[in-house]
Amino acid sequence: MQTIVLLVLWVLGTSLVLPDPDTAGEKVTEVPIPCSKGCTCLHDDYSLELNMYCSARNFTQIPSDMPTSTHSLWLDGNLFTSLPTTSFKDLTNLDFLNLQSCQLVTLDHQAFKGLKSLAHIHLEQNRIRALPGTIFQNTPNLASLSLHNNQLTRIEERLFAGLSHMWLLNLGWNSIAVLPETAFHDLQGLRELILAGNRLAYLQPQLFQNLGELKELDLTGNALKVIKANVFVKLTKLQKLYLAQNHIVTVVPRAFVGMKSLRWLDLTNNRLTSLHDETFLGLHSLHVLRLSNNSITGIRPRTFRDLQYLEELRLNYNRIRALGERIFEGLGHLEVLELEHNQLQEAQVGSFTGLSHVAVINLSGSCFHSLPDQVFKGLSKLHSLHLDRGCLTSITTQAFTGLTGLRRLFLQHNNISVVENQSFVDLVSLLGLDLSFNKLEVLTTHTFSGLKNLEYLLLSNNECGQFLQNGTKQLLPRLRYLDLRDNALTTIIPDFPENMEKLLLSGNRWKCDCSALPLRNYSMRNPLVIPRQVETHGEGEEPDTTITIYNNITCISPQGLAGQDLRDIDNKFFHSC
Repeated sequence: MQTIVLLVLWVLGTSLVLPDPDTAGEKVTEVPIPCSKGCTCLHDDYSLELNMYCSARNFTQIPSDMPTSTHSLWLDGNLFTSLPTTSFKDLTNLDFLNLQSCQLVTLDHQAFKGLKSLAHIHLEQNRIRALPGTIFQNTPNLASLSLHNNQLTRIEERLFAGLSHMWLLNLGWNSIAVLPETAFHDLQGLRELILAGNRLAYLQPQLFQNLGELKELDLTGNALKVIKANVFVKLTKLQKLYLAQNHIVTVVPRAFVGMKSLRWLDLTNNRLTSLHDETFLGLHSLHVLRLSNNSITGIRPRTFRDLQYLEELRLNYNRIRALGERIFEGLGHLEVLELEHNQLQEAQVGSFTGLSHVAVINLSGSCFHSLPDQVFKGLSKLHSLHLDRGCLTSITTQAFTGLTGLRRLFLQHNNISVVENQSFVDLVSLLGLDLSFNKLEVLTTHTFSGLKNLEYLLLSNNECGQFLQNGTKQLLPRLRYLDLRDNALTTIIPDFPENMEKLLLSGNRWKCDCSALPLRNYSMRNPLVIPRQVETHGEGEEPDTTITIYNNITCISPQGLAGQDLRDIDNKFFHSC
């Protein structure tokens, strides 16, 4: 059977090899693909459409001999400063045009004449200051237009007239201060609009009224000061709204009414000082709300009452000093609550009422001296609680009552000197406890009562003179990792579980007499548990940065052994033990 085989050959050869069925077995002839000089032309493997690649060729003019069948054209990275009239005449099949990073400044109003099929234009990262108001009238089928990272200062009122097929418009990172109120009125099919990084200080009431299909709107990094009512009222299908890094001081009540599909709202890095109890009215589909890095001083009850499907609430880096009762009531689906670095000083027993599904609460950087009894009661699904870098001086018996599902508890970098007996007794699921960088002196069996599932215990940089004198195995049977560095320990009973993986002991005051013999024997039998050095991640370091910890057991006494590692002392010193 004779077959016709279609092959796409070398990038520079750019030819089609077509075996002639009448001359099978004879030498084939090559049919070259027509292509502009200095460019590379290839047929798509699947569609057989012609793609022409002329990227970064230092062209100063548009090639004049482009194949009329060209479907996609890459001209990015060249040295065009202007596009004259009919730059792409006869390219009636052109679907994709890339002109990014070409140093373009001016474009003739007929530059795209004849491009009836053009669907995608990339003009980003040029030096365009203005566009002729009729330039896109020749591209009625335009679907995506990228104009970001130019020097645009204004947009002509009819620039996008007739572009009803467009689904993506990127005008970000220009210098646009004002938009004509009807600029987007013909873009009824638009799905994504990016206006980030401009100088917009005001949004006209009718600006977005015809964008009923819009799903994502990015206004990050502008100069907006007030979010007024009805600006977004017609955006019933919008799912993501980004308003971060503006100068917003006020969001008027009911500003987001009508946005029944909104799932993500970002108001990070603004100047909000308060939230009205109707600010978020009607946002029944909202999943993520970010309010970090504002100046919010308090939360009123019922502020979040309509957000029954909210999963993430970020309020970190504000000025909230007190948490009142029931301020989060109604957030039955909330999973993550971020409140770190607010210098919180007060909370009440009912502050977290209603958070039946919350999994993570971050209160880092708060300034509680002690926690109210049962303040976390009812949070049975909480698995991570961050209370580090605060002002805590003591942990009371009922501080963590009811947290039976808690897996990780972070208490490092406080001033804790007292942990009352049975304080952790309800934490039956706890796997990791970090109490490093505190002022603990005494740790007894009652301190860790109930922690039968604990695997990681970090106690470095405290003032502990002893650690569980009755041994560890029975109290903490699943312990795998124990960090006791930089305390005041002189001896320790090495009664650890068989599954122990790592024990860090450097920076203590080891007394290397007969009382140290059990530790010496344990360390000699288990060199992997007490290694001479450990590669780990330093606190605050980049994730891919490792540091070396030297796990020395350095003797302080007796005088003749001072400065030596317990593991290096000759056996004869222990013969009399």
